[in-house]
Amino acid sequence: MARRRSVIAGPAARALALASAATVAAAALLLAATGTPARAQTTSAPSNAILAATPYMGWDVYLAGLGGAGETTILQEASLLKSTGLEADGYDIVWLDSGWWQGQRGANGQIVVSPSQWPHGIAWLAATLHANGFKLGVYTDAGATGCGVNGGLYGHYQQDINTFASWGVDAVKVDWCGGAAQGLTPSVQYAQIHEDILDNSSHRPMLLDICDFLQPGQGPTNPSFAVSAFDSYSFGPDYGQSWRTDTDVGTPGDVPFSSVVRNLLADATQPLSAGPGHWNDPDYLAPGQGMTATQFQSQFSMWAMLAAPLMLSADMRTISTTALKTLSNKEVIAIDQDPAGIQGFQVPGSVSGSGSAWEKPLADGSYAVALFNSGGSAVTVTTSTAAIGMPASHSFNVLNLWTGARSTTTGTLSATVPAGATVLLKVSAG
Repeated sequence: MARRRSVIAGPAARALALASAATVAAAALLLAATGTPARAQTTSAPSNAILAATPYMGWDVYLAGLGGAGETTILQEASLLKSTGLEADGYDIVWLDSGWWQGQRGANGQIVVSPSQWPHGIAWLAATLHANGFKLGVYTDAGATGCGVNGGLYGHYQQDINTFASWGVDAVKVDWCGGAAQGLTPSVQYAQIHEDILDNSSHRPMLLDICDFLQPGQGPTNPSFAVSAFDSYSFGPDYGQSWRTDTDVGTPGDVPFSSVVRNLLADATQPLSAGPGHWNDPDYLAPGQGMTATQFQSQFSMWAMLAAPLMLSADMRTISTTALKTLSNKEVIAIDQDPAGIQGFQVPGSVSGSGSAWEKPLADGSYAVALFNSGGSAVTVTTSTAAIGMPASHSFNVLNLWTGARSTTTGTLSATVPAGATVLLKVSAG
């Protein structure tokens, strides 16, 4: 069972940690009454600041099926992120996705949110989350409308960015449904949004997630390669902290392992575009939505090898203890968060049937090695310290990051890997 921790000290925190929706709503009111600031402070980032120096981590509502959720549910999910220890493990962005705003605007064009969905407003939500150690992310689109029911930025780029900043928002996901429908050009629109974030009236640093998720020819707009997710690496590092590299891994409740493997391979095509402050994004982590526990452990292992953003998208009220144990493995998180910021890649010549070996050099001189099996039956995967480029040594220490087993080798790295599984190793000179 995942460990439990208190949310914050004080009666408001104890109330927020309770399970029922009604109690969480009462806790929200209590937080408001006990001094949580009504608006977030604005901050100025130093000129040399790097947002997302390591891949960002957090939780998103989309695959959790909570796109239309409001204040009470979001606070409840955040409380569970805190009490299970995931927030302390680094999952500290609470990200609202399509459905948090339905496109309503006031007389001056300003965003107007539903008072029934957000009775205290988004600035209050941001301040409440900040007081509990979280950041807040919001969703929008480069076009006038978003995917689903959400509104978009088009015609209000600077105005909406200024609004987000004044609310205390920390991260902005900009989708491409509306942009594609209007025939816009991703590199042009995302460059403008990047500049508007830099120029926001509150001088607030905000992370930009570029979400052109379309494959070439996908959907009603049939985009070409040049305006699809496959080309985002060509401009993404200049404008965003992350960019999508393939279409969605699935829909709420339906994330097949085959789609995870597809996104892994697409993400792996441009490893040199990633690094501190800018990351390839293969989409969300999705436990319990079509994958077995073993397959999800593989997704988590391989996302760590890719130095991908670790964004969990599952309902915290129903997530399994097995998934929580996977998500909280500190050794695997450390592979993803390694300060060298190198995206892992396939070891040349290591592919055999459904098996392949992957390597990721780490800042301390050791290597992460993943022996990955994408298929439906066990396969032996083999590589060596020479093949991954490690300097010669009389022996090497090997730590299995899932079992904790330690061993030594003179160079061979090999395992029989079950169907859909990943043997994740940390290898260092003896």
